[in-house]
Parts: sequence; C-alpha cells; structure tokens
Amino acid sequence: MNSQIQFLKNNPKYIFLIDGLGAILSGVLLSLVLPLFIDSLGMPIDTLYVLSIVPFIYAVYSLLCYFLNPFQWKFYLRVIAAANFLYCVFTMVYLVLNLEQTTVLCEIYFVLEMIVVVGLATFEWKLTND
Repeated sequence: MNSQIQFLKNNPKYIFLIDGLGAILSGVLLSLVLPLFIDSLGMPIDTLYVLSIVPFIYAVYSLLCYFLNPFQWKFYLRVIAAANFLYCVFTMVYLVLNLEQTTVLCEIYFVLEMIVVVGLATFEWKLTND
C-alpha cells in the first residue's frame, strides 16, 4: 500500500486519472444505468439526471489536470477534493429530500457511493498535505 501511495506522490497526475475515471463511472451509472431500475430505486429520474451532471463536470476537470499535468498540482487536487466533498453533501441533500419515496436499495447505493467519494477525497487531501 505504501508503494502505491509513494507512486501517486511521485506521479500526482495519476490521481487525477483515477478521479476522472471514477467520475465518469458515477455519471454513467446515474444517467444511463440507474434509470433502468427506477422502479426498484424510488428516486425520481429527474433527480438522477441532475445528480449525474456534477460527476461529468468533475471528470472534465480531473482529466484536463491529468493531461495537462500542472506544476502546481496540489492546488488543483485540493480543488477536486473539496468539490468531491461538496458533491457528497449535494447527494445527501437530494437523498434526504426524496427519502419518503426511495427504497432501501437506493439508499444503500448512494451511501456506498458517498463512502467511496469521501474516501477518495480524503486521500486526495492527504496527498496535498505531505
């Protein structure tokens, strides 16, 4: 594990790649896959589409950082880490607003997504402090 952390510290552009690909996965799940199971989730389809916009924006940002490989990478990584935390707050608000109609399956999905995103954002933030 320490060797992977050291690799990312020495090659910070790859954390942007991980973040960008994860954001694409999240956006695709929210906009293309989860709407197929709308009856099992209970989350309004419009809400899924609204939630999917943010990951696609984050993906563009992170992938641009990956390809441009900025010298001041810590600043840009802090920006996406903070944005990821905000996305979790945004998601939690939408989940709470729709709690009466969502199913346990939907709630589990979003809680797991938030755990992954908070974990990634925490890791990104720690990378910028070393």
